[in-house]
Amino acid sequence: MNRLRSVVLALLVLACVLAAGCHRQNPNERTKVVVSIFPVYDLARRVAGPDADVTLLLQPGKNEHTFDPTPRDIEEVAKCKLGVMVGLGLDPWMEKLMKDAAPKARVLKVGDRVPTIPIKDEAVGEEEAHAAAHGKDDDDHDHEKGAPDPHVWLDPQRARLIVKQLAEELSRVDAAHAGGYRQRAAELEDSLEKLDKEIEEKTKTWKTKNMVTFHGSFGYFADRYKLKIVAVIEPYPGTTPDGKYIKKVIDVVGKQQIPALFSEPQLDPRPAKVIADEAKKPLDVLDPIGGTGDRDTYEKTLRYDVAVLGKYLGGA
Repeated sequence: MNRLRSVVLALLVLACVLAAGCHRQNPNERTKVVVSIFPVYDLARRVAGPDADVTLLLQPGKNEHTFDPTPRDIEEVAKCKLGVMVGLGLDPWMEKLMKDAAPKARVLKVGDRVPTIPIKDEAVGEEEAHAAAHGKDDDDHDHEKGAPDPHVWLDPQRARLIVKQLAEELSRVDAAHAGGYRQRAAELEDSLEKLDKEIEEKTKTWKTKNMVTFHGSFGYFADRYKLKIVAVIEPYPGTTPDGKYIKKVIDVVGKQQIPALFSEPQLDPRPAKVIADEAKKPLDVLDPIGGTGDRDTYEKTLRYDVAVLGKYLGGA
């Protein structure tokens, strides 16, 4: 974010905070929660049920790495009692927004509440990955090799842990409805347990276990279901890999006999198309975020990804 945008954002935050400060909190007013990205938002709204209002800040299809909050987003944050984000470098804009617009609200970083795994870029060495990141923003730490992978929600078992934490944090800010939050969380945990078993049964039959993803978003999914990501097309989201890096990925695709390549709806698909055309492989879409069309719940999003992957890895 450049200096001018920072100044404008600071002025907007100040105006919204002052406006919120002029509004006296009604003790009977519903609890307000803001969430950074869709998959965590879907879990949060289902735990909240009818007892709290949950607002999604990053709208589906937008890139979490380049998001700039609008005045309306700032106003929503200024009124919240709880802010929920992933953390681990994925949504630093949310952390700043909470500090500036809602400094007294509670903050839940779900990435800090689950076991993490380090980012792995198996197809390239560290030097090549950095060389591929032309124009990489210094504030984008979430894809540094060896750092904790922030895409924790893509493992349903970790999602169950997130649901538990959501219920506890909601209970802290709204003790009157704690029983409802915990009951709905227990029901959602059961749904996620069934989803996990369903995916496990499908993935263990796949003939191919190696895959190439667009960027490093499916590490937890691969780890949970014994798959292996042998290459990532774009090591840093929003940056264009150079020719040397592209050639290295193409070599891996050929040697590993990768059946297909994938883009993601939130990112520019052109690097994936270049490699797919060169390697003469089909190009399909995996969605780590969801929130659009037939992917309007957490479970539907993962089932969509499993169906796409199964089409190529299943060997049918």
